[in-house]
Amino acid sequence: MTTYPQATLDGFVEVSVLLTGFDAFDLYGTGMAGLYLETAQAQLGRAAYLEFVHALDLAGGRPELLTDEVHQDVARAVTHLWYLGVWPQLSAPVHRRLGREIANSAFTAAPEAYVEGLVWRAFHGHPAGAKPPGFGTWAAPPPNAPRIEDVPTGGGG
Repeated sequence: MTTYPQATLDGFVEVSVLLTGFDAFDLYGTGMAGLYLETAQAQLGRAAYLEFVHALDLAGGRPELLTDEVHQDVARAVTHLWYLGVWPQLSAPVHRRLGREIANSAFTAAPEAYVEGLVWRAFHGHPAGAKPPGFGTWAAPPPNAPRIEDVPTGGGG
């Protein structure tokens, strides 16, 4: 059983590696790790976050073995945050159990969170208008593309 550094940035990234499937280098490379740790702790409360980390540790670092509804929803929320840059709405029963006095609503963690979402890396895509290939690249044909006049139309004759 590994003991994750509870509420440190390194510990959060270690937990996030287990949840996202990305390595620590990629997660740190987004520049979002510190903000995401702060977001998770602000939304869940520090005690609930630490309880989740402990439960994940007891599950051998395997999120799929978490059995408590709160821990499962926390795992889903942190994963969602990394992939989409959005903290999701928690299920109503989980929000009640956490006893938080903050709104239970989805929100974008920061403007740059969309651009740095892991979803783009997962399918080797690019956030439109934000990262290479860049804004307007769809206006030009791809390199070495045939001219429209040279493409067969398929209509015999």
